[in-house]
Amino acid sequence: MNRLLLCFAFFLVCLNVSSQVNYDSFVGTWIYQRNDTVFKIKLQNGTEMIGSHSFKVLFGGYFLSVNGIVKDNYIREIPSIWNVTNPAPSSNIYIVVFLNNEFSSLQGFEFYDQRKKHLNGRGIGGGGIELIAPNKIHWTLNEREGLWPYLEGEQVEGPTIEEAIQGFSVPTDVIMIKENPTKR
Repeated sequence: MNRLLLCFAFFLVCLNVSSQVNYDSFVGTWIYQRNDTVFKIKLQNGTEMIGSHSFKVLFGGYFLSVNGIVKDNYIREIPSIWNVTNPAPSSNIYIVVFLNNEFSSLQGFEFYDQRKKHLNGRGIGGGGIELIAPNKIHWTLNEREGLWPYLEGEQVEGPTIEEAIQGFSVPTDVIMIKENPTKR
């Protein structure tokens, strides 16, 4: 009986978190800090333009420091509208979150790693951001998954997935906490 009550309580907590999820739940600055590593992402609402069609997305940038030395600082002025004919990084966009389901706690994204330059800087998918609490997300990057749509089946013309794998310059599986906007 106790297990049943515990399972029911867990279900209600999960239902409560997922019922409060919407696009704006992901907006803000998220921080992961462990020992001497600080990794931040900043996400904001935006519009992606493909020809005359517009799509609601989240745009973002990232920051990484190790041992107090800034390795990457791509949190900059981000536009609210992005025309995909311009490369995302030239528009100060380094993370594009595709909002497939407004009420899903898990959203996929494309990441533009400025040190690794996957696929000649085109960026790769294979990322996931899952809202696990109102102030907590799970950030993941899966390079193999991100490269597969571009390289699957290419035997003669391009590199294989194994040849293209180079890792990421940022953490690939971390829990991040939302920065309190009043603390600066």
